[in-house]
Amino acid sequence: MFLSRHGRLAQTYWETYRPTALAALGPEQEQEAHFLELDARIQARIGDLTEEMLVKLPDHEQVWARRAVRAQAQEIVYDELVYLEKEPGTEHREM
Repeated sequence: MFLSRHGRLAQTYWETYRPTALAALGPEQEQEAHFLELDARIQARIGDLTEEMLVKLPDHEQVWARRAVRAQAQEIVYDELVYLEKEPGTEHREM
């Protein structure tokens, strides 16, 4: 299994804060498939959102703003797809 940093972060987050939900995904093979699919969704969503945000900027600002806009898009997507509600009893854990 090859995950980007986004997929690895999601997997680590689930291992730390959502162990019951992780176990409910099924055996390790099914968990791997879930995180591969989630990784692809995260990457696609970051790319799409970055482009949506960039077109709102004047053309002359788009080039130098790309990195900052992508970072902002990543934060938004992580909030949507990675940082899901923590399971009770895991709030004190640290990744």
